[in-house]
Amino acid sequence: MYLTKYLVLFVVLASNALALDANRIADAIYRVEGGAKAKAPYGILSVKVANAAEARKVCLTTIRNNHTRWIRAGKPGKFLDFLADRYCPKSADPVGNRNWKKNVRSISGLDF
Repeated sequence: MYLTKYLVLFVVLASNALALDANRIADAIYRVEGGAKAKAPYGILSVKVANAAEARKVCLTTIRNNHTRWIRAGKPGKFLDFLADRYCPKSADPVGNRNWKKNVRSISGLDF
């Protein structure tokens, strides 16, 4: 009984931590991708978005989906590297990929 309560509490806290980190990562991506001056807010090019709020939702979904993929893949390397390799692929732009990783880490204050 107590184990179940602790397990539920752990899952809730862990998902809240991801939500906070996802928001920090999204804030960093917004800045890295050009902020308010960007033609494509949050760098969202894969789908048409009406405004920055909609682009943020897509960005947060991308972060969460890639976090799930990263876990399922056995957490290969750091999550931000995993995310960057999909968000700004090295094959499409090696310099951009390297800069994206550095800048998102620096702005978000995260390195996992």
